[in-house]
Amino acid sequence: MSKVDPGVIVARPARVRLFLFSLLVAQLAFSNETQAANAANTVPIEVREKQPPRLAVKVDGIEVQLQFDLGDSTPLVLQKSVLDSIEAVPTGESTRRQGVDGVFEVPLYKVKRVQIGSAVFTDVIARLDAPRKGYDPPPHERGFLGTGLLKSYRLVINYPQRTMTLMSAAPKVSSPACQGTVVPFLPQFGGEPVTNVDTDLGPAILWWDTGAPVSVLRKTFEQRADSKPSGDSLTTRRLVIGDVDFGPWDFERWDVDLPKFDGFIGFEFFARHVVCVDFPGNRLIVER
Repeated sequence: MSKVDPGVIVARPARVRLFLFSLLVAQLAFSNETQAANAANTVPIEVREKQPPRLAVKVDGIEVQLQFDLGDSTPLVLQKSVLDSIEAVPTGESTRRQGVDGVFEVPLYKVKRVQIGSAVFTDVIARLDAPRKGYDPPPHERGFLGTGLLKSYRLVINYPQRTMTLMSAAPKVSSPACQGTVVPFLPQFGGEPVTNVDTDLGPAILWWDTGAPVSVLRKTFEQRADSKPSGDSLTTRRLVIGDVDFGPWDFERWDVDLPKFDGFIGFEFFARHVVCVDFPGNRLIVER
């Protein structure tokens, strides 16, 4: 029989302890990285009556106040003064956009770095916030943030608490910040927050838009045969979203030509209800 070295017997438990300790350290590091990746990134917003919320965004290290427009899929829109101050490089391309005042075309620029709270984005394509027919940006504004940078997040818009939270957790994971009535996005709008609702006038397709000062229906919207709204506003007793009635609700009636949808859910709804925009899950979750 071969002899067993007693030193091996003594050393083996020490090696096991060292291995277990290293494994624990690795697990804790992984856990911390996972928690950091899924951590809520909450930034303060400024809410003014019938205006889009404003938040501080660092653009190439310069902090600028931008409006947040849930109704625009552009990643970033900046005024010329900001683009000049960061020496943004023109891409040589332009984009055509559809606004309530019609189709317009503007040039594109590349921005090296954009930071929203702890979230950092690089090589961001921004479009110029240029005056056009029916739109003249106020001189104190610097631009706005669209949804293009946020498609991997669940976005909690909380006007009452003056916060906006970006959560990067998997869309199926439950969160106390995203609880309420679930409303699926309509698939034909490519992941934008557009949903069905039901009103006294019948079913409508509405875009959820923090950039809309009021809730709006186009004047040509008349679903029910017996509905003949007149004037520039109406009140519907029913506003069924998902399986919950949020009515009565006031709409203004605008003489606009909207592409394949009927109007907007605007400022007042966000002022009264916390809305979680779950982009990965293609749905809204509305707190009652």
